Amino acid sequence: MPTYTNQDLEILIATMNRSDFSFLETMFKQSLDSINAHVLIVNQSLDSELISIHENIRVIPMREMGLSKSRNLAIENSTKDLCWILDDDCIIETDAISRVVAAHNEYLDTVLTFKTITPSGKGFYDYKKSFYRHDPKTIIPVLSPEITFKRKEIVQLNLRFDERFGLGAQFQDSENLVFLEEVLGKNLEIGFVPETIVQHDAVTSSDEVLSDRLIYARGALAGRRNAITAVFYSFKYVFFLWRKGYERSLSVLWHKMMVFQQGANDYVSGFKRPHENDVKQ
Repeated sequence: MPTYTNQDLEILIATMNRSDFSFLETMFKQSLDSINAHVLIVNQSLDSELISIHENIRVIPMREMGLSKSRNLAIENSTKDLCWILDDDCIIETDAISRVVAAHNEYLDTVLTFKTITPSGKGFYDYKKSFYRHDPKTIIPVLSPEITFKRKEIVQLNLRFDERFGLGAQFQDSENLVFLEEVLGKNLEIGFVPETIVQHDAVTSSDEVLSDRLIYARGALAGRRNAITAVFYSFKYVFFLWRKGYERSLSVLWHKMMVFQQGANDYVSGFKRPHENDVKQ
């Protein structure tokens, strides 16, 4: 079993329209010259140019839109044994890199997920207090900046983010869940480590439970899992909206169910419905 060091970890960041590294200094809470971590940035932009003169910070320009496309490009160009997926609006906790590396030295799992805290210091979710191995249910709430992995297994099995999912894609959510489902589908283990590594705002783009964007993606996810049962899950999701009090209008709930079923149908049929590239910072 290899022994990893901090120099064996590469942080993969997808961002947009960046022309300087001020966002990186905010993430690390350090000046650019003080950042010792290995960082690979994919900068999606049609006109902004980001150039690094630092050996430990690499930048790949990208003209196409899509969060999953950026992450896949980063994985394909990563060079270190360990990788950590990060969003450009996260704050990295002190000693987070050491915690990630130590965990990968302790556990053989291909993927290890960690904890996120909000700016108030509270856990983003009600995380368990001890290590456990994920199953198809426990991976559902995992956030992208909580995902770290051993690169060799991921690359050898050609595991990538499904580019139909994620911001900027046709189905603008659920890309992390689809990726982790693929990992489990290859009989690889995903472990949870009760260590905090990143800070993120309490609200994410996946919290818009009533948005057609999210519901359409959830429908696609249901269609991906099982086209036959997708209709059942459309009823289940609408009942969830009603039960939780998010929406009580029957006409609105009917519309949401149709959006869900359309997402499932479009995924199964491969139909590419026109949409706006809503890639958010």
